[in-house]
Amino acid sequence: MASDLPPDFVIFTSIRYEPSLQQPALSLPYYLLPFHLARLRGAAEAFNLNKVQELLRDDVSALALLRRAVDDAVPDTTTPWRVNVRFTPDAQVTSSATGIPPLRNNIMSLPDTDALPAFLQQEVRRRGLKHWDVVIDTEPTPASLFTGHKTSAREMYNAARDRAGLVSYDEPKEILLWNESGEVTEGSITTVYLWRKASGTGAPRLVTPPLACGPNASSTRRYALSKGLCGEEAVKLEDLHDGDEIWLSHASDGFFPGRVRFL
Repeated sequence: MASDLPPDFVIFTSIRYEPSLQQPALSLPYYLLPFHLARLRGAAEAFNLNKVQELLRDDVSALALLRRAVDDAVPDTTTPWRVNVRFTPDAQVTSSATGIPPLRNNIMSLPDTDALPAFLQQEVRRRGLKHWDVVIDTEPTPASLFTGHKTSAREMYNAARDRAGLVSYDEPKEILLWNESGEVTEGSITTVYLWRKASGTGAPRLVTPPLACGPNASSTRRYALSKGLCGEEAVKLEDLHDGDEIWLSHASDGFFPGRVRFL
């Protein structure tokens, strides 16, 4: 696979540097750092990037490398940043930082599964969280290695955003993607979580599409699954309704609500 990749191909991850919070469980100020490492390892393996795999093999040295890459890119340690850390197939590492606003929602971590539905409803009311406008794409985005991992090959996401008329990444708007089998996969920049009823009890629970459907194996997805905050379940487009509440996540803002809208 590595020999077939474009000459400018990189795998990368986007790490939030957040100096206002100190939560060891989330590796702050480097938000979810071990989960970013897991994501990069998965991408290096999927694309047969042997040199990158070797560079990231040891936990201690790999995490130190990521922290160093973030530190090298951040020009001011008193403000938050989104830091892109990139790896070329020959294991060259580069990083760059973009200034980002203070946390809009401040939901970086989530409670245990049983308390999750009530917690999220409370947070929406207490914080006055704005639901993102999540429009459903009009065309499928086929599942591939390039949807499953974060790489420089992002043409499919750009095309989806163009179809929805999304021009800014700063607006609370997203497009919901689906694969050729009519299964929900992800957002163009977010992981998606959908409410379903647990078998037997009928209690509400969050599910996220399995990787086999084609979503990106994101850092926040890995975190949510590792804590048992959601399950994996394929969800068909036909099971969604206009106005349904869903939840979204990405490594810059944590977790936040959205509402489905059909174009």
